[in-house]
Amino acid sequence: MKIVGIVAEFNPMHNGHKYLLEKAKEITGADMAICIMSGNFTQAGNIGIENKFVRSKIAIENGFDLVIELPTIFATASAEFFCYGAINILNSLGCLDYLCFGSETGNTKELITIAKKLLDNEANIWDIITESLKEGISFAKAREYAISKFLTAGELEISGKSNNILGIEYIKSLIKLNSKIEPIAIKRNTSPEFLSSKQIRDILQNYSYNNMLQQYILGSEQILKYPKLNDNMYEIIKYSVISNGKEKLKDIYEVTEGLENKIYNEVSESISYNDYIQNVKSKRYQLSKIKRILLNIILGITKDKFLYLNNNECCYAHILAINPSKKSDILSLINKNASIPIITSLSDDKIKTLPCIVQKSLYLDIKASNIHSIINNSALNKDYTNKL
Repeated sequence: MKIVGIVAEFNPMHNGHKYLLEKAKEITGADMAICIMSGNFTQAGNIGIENKFVRSKIAIENGFDLVIELPTIFATASAEFFCYGAINILNSLGCLDYLCFGSETGNTKELITIAKKLLDNEANIWDIITESLKEGISFAKAREYAISKFLTAGELEISGKSNNILGIEYIKSLIKLNSKIEPIAIKRNTSPEFLSSKQIRDILQNYSYNNMLQQYILGSEQILKYPKLNDNMYEIIKYSVISNGKEKLKDIYEVTEGLENKIYNEVSESISYNDYIQNVKSKRYQLSKIKRILLNIILGITKDKFLYLNNNECCYAHILAINPSKKSDILSLINKNASIPIITSLSDDKIKTLPCIVQKSLYLDIKASNIHSIINNSALNKDYTNKL
């Protein structure tokens, strides 16, 4: 049996995701497809259009056999930690043959070459980035400058594309883990019938839902309330910012160099979530970083907490959804081969049997689910009631 893995957010799931899955199965000849999916909040700091259980169910309905949650501590982190967390879990399942991912280039060999160069020069790259940040340069610019010292002009251009960035980080993670999983880049389809998740979210936010989007989205139930979600979240952000105060905001992960002052002061000057993130944003800090910081505030992810949970031991597979026709075979396979806890249902008693670091990470996932439920005005504690 051949098994392919895919890392995704499905925010929302659309035609491009289905195309990627179909091409992955075609290229690899895989009999089974496993997805590791961000939960209720995502890597760019966005809220899930619908909760993780709805999105995972839609993934099963559209061809995946198993959906595992990417723990919140990795799902809301920058690309390096996001990718390593996902690959570490997939690799620990002990049964995957391939990892497929979309990219702008679609050239796996090029991405592997770049990944190896970046790994070989990792220490030097971080030294250059650190020095550049001291001069007030944004992280994105500092990173681009640093890696330009070790890549050709063509490689630098390739490495700057958003999906290529993730692909390179996936490959770096596979190399670090000495994984036997084979990476395969699949060129993104940019035909008119494909819109990206960001394009869909922008249309929803600015123009609300209309029938035109039906042709691009898989599972229409996931988009009904989206235009209101960010402003609902802003109410929680305002409370959290004020409750923490400037001193405690300093301890939040990714808050640096006085940014706590801007975060605190602008909350009283902004009338909406979009207004607020634009007011806090600056030339030095990308919008995605600001949005991730705000998630860290409402989730209580401090620098110490991230340092503790960002660990190889924080590795488990919380199953969100499974293909009912293959359920017994899939569970038998992963239980036989996995080197990490496989979680099919949650209760406080079950959580207490797990390693301490896994317990703390799971409770963060549950907290994220409940905050999402409050924002979405839906029932709490879905993690305890979800049935496979």
